[in-house]
Amino acid sequence: MKLLIVDDLKSFLDLERTFLRRADCKLHTASTGLEAIKVAQTVHPDLILLDVEMPEMNGIEAARILSVTPGLKDIPVVIVSSTQREKESLAAGAKEFVRKPIDEGTFLSLVTKYVPLKIRKDPRKELGRPATFVCNGVVESDGIIVDVSISGAFLTTRQPLALGDSLSIRFTLPTQEVQKEIHAEALVVRPVPPGGYGLGFSDITEGAKLYIQEYVEDLSV
Repeated sequence: MKLLIVDDLKSFLDLERTFLRRADCKLHTASTGLEAIKVAQTVHPDLILLDVEMPEMNGIEAARILSVTPGLKDIPVVIVSSTQREKESLAAGAKEFVRKPIDEGTFLSLVTKYVPLKIRKDPRKELGRPATFVCNGVVESDGIIVDVSISGAFLTTRQPLALGDSLSIRFTLPTQEVQKEIHAEALVVRPVPPGGYGLGFSDITEGAKLYIQEYVEDLSV
């Protein structure tokens, strides 16, 4: 499966990439409507997710062109936007209009509605270890990693976080040899009030993944 996501905000592209970290698909991106049309003509994606407010050409104009272009008009287009332009989006040929912010579960349900995407289920294991993190590069806080997998973790903290917040996080794993410290970049993909947050790792070393995998699979730890 090939997906094309289009947004001029890098933070939202990063969030959607993180949503799809466990999905069996090839992900393509663009930052304007014009880029979206060019990329679509080249890779012929199975689904296109478009923002509205973008430079050069907005998502509604791009959807209108895609809907009448031979070879592209049958590709489903979904508008994902913080605007109120639902009627215009649907009139331009979009199959659906979804308003931001959108969490991981809602996003994956939306995508699998149009393409038979396989979502890998990574095993998780309880951890219950303290964590320290820096949110969006400015706020240093602490919390507890309740459970962990190679693709993410569940964090509880008194520090209010929002969907899409970027965290540089550190925590330790109890291994048979040493207390292994894990460093990772993560995004908040699922807020769970009060004080709980599903995190998706957006940047983590292969070595750290191996330590997490060994911890999760070792029932003696």
